[in-house]
Amino acid sequence: MDRRGLLGGLLSAPIARTAAAQGQAEGRWPSREMSLVTGFGPGGGTDLVARAVAAHMEKAFGVSVVVRNTPGAGGTLGPGRIAQSRPDGYTFGLVGLSALVVAPLTMDLPYKPWESFDFLGCTSELRIGMPVGPSMPQVRTLAEFIAEGQRRPLTLASTNPGSAVSFFDLARATGMRLSYVPFGSITDAASQVAGGHVDTYTGTSEMIPLVKGGNLRMVASASVDRWPEFPDVPTLIEQGHETATRQPIVWAGPAGLPAPVRGRLEAALLAAARDPEVQGRQNAASIAPRPLGRDETMALLQRVRPGVEAALEASGMTRRRG
Repeated sequence: MDRRGLLGGLLSAPIARTAAAQGQAEGRWPSREMSLVTGFGPGGGTDLVARAVAAHMEKAFGVSVVVRNTPGAGGTLGPGRIAQSRPDGYTFGLVGLSALVVAPLTMDLPYKPWESFDFLGCTSELRIGMPVGPSMPQVRTLAEFIAEGQRRPLTLASTNPGSAVSFFDLARATGMRLSYVPFGSITDAASQVAGGHVDTYTGTSEMIPLVKGGNLRMVASASVDRWPEFPDVPTLIEQGHETATRQPIVWAGPAGLPAPVRGRLEAALLAAARDPEVQGRQNAASIAPRPLGRDETMALLQRVRPGVEAALEASGMTRRRG
């Protein structure tokens, strides 16, 4: 072998060893604990889905899948943690519509919404309710809720503005006045409304026992369908207001996942989403099972995105530019 060939061989050897080691690592994946990151606190609908999926994936992969609740900053701390992690498949989690569409219009972010992630699919969709509590004892219907909001500003609590799109749409269409109050945990928001300190909030599964117990009253479903637990409460659309909040639970890892690892994660998530036990836990919390592959998920996000952006712009919640 001549000198040039020997030098080329010496230089290529580390690259070959690195590639071989990476291939072996991917072949053994997963071989240790995995982190499932969610940008919201424990107790809400996203946390329930995260824990149901984690339990299913532990059985499928044979390793621990630990749910890491990372609430705060409008649901963007969790996605930021995912985006900044190593793309080795050991960290993945929920990257919601709010983190992708709402947050870029309202705050500075530690990630690029459509470039920092390898999207994996969708498992579910949160239903959103429109509840009221002791601060408005006279309000029993949507018409009365609207009238109260026209009479005085109403406080609206949520963990992220994206889940309140229908509230903003309703306010813009009817002349209601809303004052947005951000919360790190949806259960804390529910407690504040039930205690009479906040007027309304974007209710998810934690709302069910509060409504059934008489602590809250639900005046409308803000989703595309009625809640199974409250079949007599119509949607906003059924009550003449053409708006519905879509809250798909979207999953992603950091950009740059090895293709074999990404493929296994995608397959495991879809398997979990279709599992009867996982779906049963979601149905019990009025969370709609919505198993979608990566391409279907991306198409759904792009369909929903313009309406979310328009509602936020009209609400005055977008960050001023210039």
